[in-house]
Amino acid sequence: MKKPLILLSVLAPLCIAAQSSVTAVFTHRANAGTGTSYTGGPATGAVATAMGAGTYTYDFGTDAASTNNIQYLDSFTSLGLNYHSVGAKEVVYFRRVDNASTTGLRKSIWFEQPSAISVGTGGTAAVIPPYDDSLERLFSEQIFNIGIDNDFQNSTATNNANIERVDVVFPGGVTATDVTKAGFVVFDRGNSGGHDPFYIAAVKTLDASGNPSAYYNAVSVTTAEYGSNVGGAVNFLVLRENPGDGHLLLMNNTASQNRDGVFLRFTDLGITNNTAVYGYSIFGTDVVVSPATNMVNYANVANFPTNSNLSGGGLDQLAVTGLWVTNASYVVLADRVADFGAAPTANGGVQLSWDLGVTDDLRELVVERSANGTDFVPLINLADPGAGQQTIVDDHPLSGESFYRLELVNTAGVVLSYSAISSVTMGGAAALTLGLYPDPVQGRVLQLAVQGLKRQSYSLRILDLSGKVVLKQTLTGSQVLALPINLPPWLPAGMYLLQLMDGRGLAVAVKSFLID
Repeated sequence: MKKPLILLSVLAPLCIAAQSSVTAVFTHRANAGTGTSYTGGPATGAVATAMGAGTYTYDFGTDAASTNNIQYLDSFTSLGLNYHSVGAKEVVYFRRVDNASTTGLRKSIWFEQPSAISVGTGGTAAVIPPYDDSLERLFSEQIFNIGIDNDFQNSTATNNANIERVDVVFPGGVTATDVTKAGFVVFDRGNSGGHDPFYIAAVKTLDASGNPSAYYNAVSVTTAEYGSNVGGAVNFLVLRENPGDGHLLLMNNTASQNRDGVFLRFTDLGITNNTAVYGYSIFGTDVVVSPATNMVNYANVANFPTNSNLSGGGLDQLAVTGLWVTNASYVVLADRVADFGAAPTANGGVQLSWDLGVTDDLRELVVERSANGTDFVPLINLADPGAGQQTIVDDHPLSGESFYRLELVNTAGVVLSYSAISSVTMGGAAALTLGLYPDPVQGRVLQLAVQGLKRQSYSLRILDLSGKVVLKQTLTGSQVLALPINLPPWLPAGMYLLQLMDGRGLAVAVKSFLID
């Protein structure tokens, strides 16, 4: 539970400070489909509950309120722009290390009350959201009236646990074409002017098990950088479940606090345009975050103290995570579309090909075309698109340079994401062609042959199938260009993707190849 006043922590001098307060939020309410009721005592375990001994009645969902049980965050405003969530496939992990007071899977979750009703000894603890004691599941649903209590707090002086790091991972990676228009948001429950500080860092790479293996530099968030009285006050109860408990049990009596947030754009986290990022992690203020390698091993007690006694008791984070953008056109979700490319055909058309990944929530795929790379119009609509490799032909392309992209629309009619942009030149200028030899590659040397490049700088990137960039270099274009690409000797055998990007960050050529 949070004390009324929180002191600012001492922040490491190497950390960036570029976050922005959330100045408005937009939410909606939904009805719970179920109710849950049971009886039990107060919370168990180290740090005794504030409640008296006795048998309590616990009511959740429709057993506590008939309607408007769940509050979802739809969008928020920061820096004068409105941000909404896009459908990046995320996985949330609460990383735990046992300490002197807490072992195992302790869960301390706060839920909204229907009103500020004090719970007497042996009374009824009623909360309006439905019952759920999975932090990982709750924190993947953008819920604004549920959260964790005292994250990163290990001391027995308050409601404590053994969580050392919270990871929000995008296994396929996400790429922003404009890093000022996409980012991550963190909301805290507390008294305005007294919200909890923390560290946050973007995930640069994942290991073979899908865990963060490298980070960008950490960013420090202080109390002063939250919004103030933006998300509204919430009446809440804190419930706790220790290993061996059958259910969540009452930890404290009714309280009311505000919900405020802080937003961090990709650019604030050190991410550049068209660079894949694999999520973010949140840390307590006593973690050693510099150099960034210290943040990888959360079980290293030298860098992640297991006796944390944070001012105010730790972060009371709302169950809001994910990727937030001003417009879905600014991000590319690697788990959605891969290997998108445009190439001229022998009879004067343009062949478009791509590999479609996750499709279970898609209603429509729209192929779009543009004459300037900015203003796109629909070209072909494909209903209920299937997964896998697909190809279509634009039989009547524009003269000169044309730009293409894919728009993915979910079953609710909302644009989830766009593909990377690919361009092709028809008519007066020679069409761009890209060849890779040999395929499969042998000896870790890939021969690149390109025709139709302009005399300007290009960026060449090679990505694995997870979207991770394994090689990046620059080259100067010419009408006919041939050069060898020396691949890293540590690359494992498998399929890879080569992208050639122009100075605007647009993919002008894309081709896959195999390493034996």
